[in-house]
Amino acid sequence: MNLLDISADFIDYMIMEENVLTRQYLESVSTADLLQLADDYGIDVPRDLNRRLIIGELLEMAEELSEAEEEVLVTEDEFSTPDTLPRTYNETQICALLRTPAWAFVFWDIRESLLESLEEKDDFDGFFLHVAFFDGPKDDVPSDSFDIQIKPTDREQFVFIPSGKRYVIINLKSRWQEKDSQVLAYTRRIEIPKECSELTNLQPGKKLELPSLVKLSGMEELLSEHYINHRQSMS
Repeated sequence: MNLLDISADFIDYMIMEENVLTRQYLESVSTADLLQLADDYGIDVPRDLNRRLIIGELLEMAEELSEAEEEVLVTEDEFSTPDTLPRTYNETQICALLRTPAWAFVFWDIRESLLESLEEKDDFDGFFLHVAFFDGPKDDVPSDSFDIQIKPTDREQFVFIPSGKRYVIINLKSRWQEKDSQVLAYTRRIEIPKECSELTNLQPGKKLELPSLVKLSGMEELLSEHYINHRQSMS
């Protein structure tokens, strides 16, 4: 019996009998049982070795095996957090997170083998995001949609959500010259929080009466900046 076999047997035995090799336990068993334990763990015991020395040999072996187990434990260094996350996990998938009711952050990945396969085809015409809106949580037919052209190297995009939309699914699609586009991945159906009616009906030049606490939050300045930068999307 080699050392590896002895270690395996010892660990199995410890699982079956918790704290079996304690001095209190060993002193309570017969000499015959001590000799059997020594034989099980590969300890060569001379015939004239007394109980006290047999117990000492078994306890010493238990301590050595316990130390050996501690030495192979995984250290924190092996699970240290990397400084930066990898750019790709080599999986074809897409996810979307609502930043606000008006903006969604979309990020995706394309498996390297799939990307190479598509780019080798002559009629492949690139990728795009298909943003589909639904009125209900189980509707199959979208009530509205639009497309966003993306580059093969792109992996993220902010998407503007028009006012009044209830649910959205964003598809990652491939475009082809002579056949219909193909869905490569899609997000879950995301429920868009209902907007405040006062903000929904806001128009340029219209005075908006906001509660004092909302004014302190800087909402008026935010709405003004939002309109200046994105007024084309609101028309």
